[in-house]
Amino acid sequence: MNIFQTKLLAAIEAAQALGVRQSRLAQNIERFGAVAAVKDYFQKARPTDGFDELARRGRLDLSAEAIAVSHHTEFTDEEINHCFSLLCAEGYYKA
Repeated sequence: MNIFQTKLLAAIEAAQALGVRQSRLAQNIERFGAVAAVKDYFQKARPTDGFDELARRGRLDLSAEAIAVSHHTEFTDEEINHCFSLLCAEGYYKA
């Protein structure tokens, strides 16, 4: 298990404690690994499970997108730009 996967699974667990379910994402991580599971969402240009609910709760730090940005070497520029777009649209990055 790599650092990205460890951090993402911990974030999923923390989100679940807040009542945000990400069961499909967790299942895909178990089946394919964290990077492959998250890349699948990014390549389809959609947010990961729970993103909208995490945004409503002000906890986008627990989103796969925010964690991917901090582990950008695992992803393409296009995938990271997708994450930035989603996160910026929700006001995650403040000036």
